[in-house]
Amino acid sequence: MDNESRKATISKLKETWHKIDCQYDNYAKTMGVNFVTILALQLLYESARLYTQKEVCEKLGLPKQFINSVVKSLWEQGYVQLKEARDRRNKKIILTDAGKDYAVLVLKPLDDAETAAWEGFSDEDLVTFTGTMERYTKALGEALRCPPVAK
Repeated sequence: MDNESRKATISKLKETWHKIDCQYDNYAKTMGVNFVTILALQLLYESARLYTQKEVCEKLGLPKQFINSVVKSLWEQGYVQLKEARDRRNKKIILTDAGKDYAVLVLKPLDDAETAAWEGFSDEDLVTFTGTMERYTKALGEALRCPPVAK
């Protein structure tokens, strides 16, 4: 691929990536939340373990202020409780029963849509795409000199 074609392809990829971000953001708005709330709900609902706010920040690679705002909002709505951990400065975030119901309400339509979107892709396409995205994520982190986001 010549340099001009490569630039055009990368530009198209950036445009497509932005469109995907917009779709997630628009979905979040239809649910009355921001996308950071969706990410936090996914982590808290789908994980078998409890997280502190600090751990959520590390896992999602997001600033403390964002996560603090999300957790505070979820707490005010009765969707999470905060339980003291060994280190009293850090509290574990626990989804209440209402929080679990809310997580299903917000996350299930998104999960169903993502599943439907992937149905047109072969197993080989999925494996190739996953490998490519993992390589890109690593390369971008190295280029930006960012620490890797926790798995």
